[in-house]
Amino acid sequence: MKQRDREAIQAVLLDLDGVLYVGDKIIRGGASAVRHIRELALPVAGVTNTTTQPRSIIAAKLAGFGIPITETEIFTPAALALKAIGARSARLYVREPLLEDFNSVRISDSNPDYVVMGDIGGEGYPPDTLLEIFRLVMNGAKILALHKNRFWQKPDGLHLDIGPFVAAVEYATGKEAAILGKPSRDFFHGVCEAVNVRPEQALMVGDDIESDIAGARDSGLRTALVQTGKYRSEFVKRSGIRADLVIPSIADLPDALKLL
Repeated sequence: MKQRDREAIQAVLLDLDGVLYVGDKIIRGGASAVRHIRELALPVAGVTNTTTQPRSIIAAKLAGFGIPITETEIFTPAALALKAIGARSARLYVREPLLEDFNSVRISDSNPDYVVMGDIGGEGYPPDTLLEIFRLVMNGAKILALHKNRFWQKPDGLHLDIGPFVAAVEYATGKEAAILGKPSRDFFHGVCEAVNVRPEQALMVGDDIESDIAGARDSGLRTALVQTGKYRSEFVKRSGIRADLVIPSIADLPDALKLL
């Protein structure tokens, strides 16, 4: 039932992988749903914890799917990392393509002020790399985690994400990482500011009950959980987290917007 004491939705934030596509396959109805939001004259933001590709490549992928979201409308944790590092130095643990978004950072391999942990490919962080990070942090480097997701959906099933590796470094060093992507309040509020709406006027649509839904809810946004991508009903039940709406897929969003 529509809640009359709430403001109308003024912007829609969309997670990308798992909501609009999985890997190299579009989720049916994704392009038409985004076009519908455009027809309502609502700002759209693509918000993603993806740390495998720069924004330019993500934008090209969306364009290839016919999804009308431009590079300037894509928000990743990299921008917050740049802001946090500032003029200081960092050791970057990210995939090579993402270095494009970090080209202004002063790199230090042996004595960095920050260690940036993102996706490094393969099956995640091998023991030698974790040991290297452990030693840098014990020597005084601060941990910047581009996100702390537990797992993610690939075409062949669920895989560990970087969260378990970040947690391992935190546990071993006794130091807490700064989490820059979802579910960071700063991340969500920064996106809302960029599209010129207050958090309570925005709807976050995602497949991750923790990073997307709980993070957005705790930041003051309304939420819609899609049952695609990494969505698993048992995991959602165990979490105890509730979205404002639960919909089968992004294709159902145009009708669901009428309920908010």
